[in-house]
Amino acid sequence: MGHFTITLPNNSQWDVRFGYVFKKTLLFHFFKKNKLHNDKRKGYVVMNKSDQKEYHLLKTSDGKWSETEEAGFNIYNDETVMSIKEAIDDFEKDN
Repeated sequence: MGHFTITLPNNSQWDVRFGYVFKKTLLFHFFKKNKLHNDKRKGYVVMNKSDQKEYHLLKTSDGKWSETEEAGFNIYNDETVMSIKEAIDDFEKDN
């Protein structure tokens, strides 16, 4: 799990915590070699302490933002989340 801070265009500071999320599979799926690598995704918990807002975002294994809702991770279509996604992508490109 990792942590970094991003700043959005409105000068708000957001804490980003991230880690890898694995899809739950049955035991016999572990024997399939190609199945193991496709289930690894990156999850983000993004928090703004001043506004008490929190977002749970998910990236697919190929690095694109997920467009489906999954357990604990939602799809948001507001301007703030779009700015958060862009800031995370920029941070990851630089590092």
